[in-house]
Amino acid sequence: MKIKTTVHIHFTKYASSAKGGEYELFPIKLDDTSYRAYVGEQEIQIEIPDDFDPRAQQIVALEKHKQKVMADYQKSVTDINSQISMLQALEYTA
Repeated sequence: MKIKTTVHIHFTKYASSAKGGEYELFPIKLDDTSYRAYVGEQEIQIEIPDDFDPRAQQIVALEKHKQKVMADYQKSVTDINSQISMLQALEYTA
């Protein structure tokens, strides 16, 4: 399957880079900055495989996100348990 889309071409050169800069494509026009200049827009045609199915990639991304959420949750629980332990270790005085 072939699709047509418009891309916006920018020339990017970072001051810290020894390279001569490079052209980058974006789906939108970005503002000019000290390191990026807008070149123009171009309609391009892209070949997409007829059997392309993004679901496997989406599942991998969701599994990765789930692992991060679970790790963040576990850290929160560990922090709360630590605070509880510290409060229980304190001697109460009225």
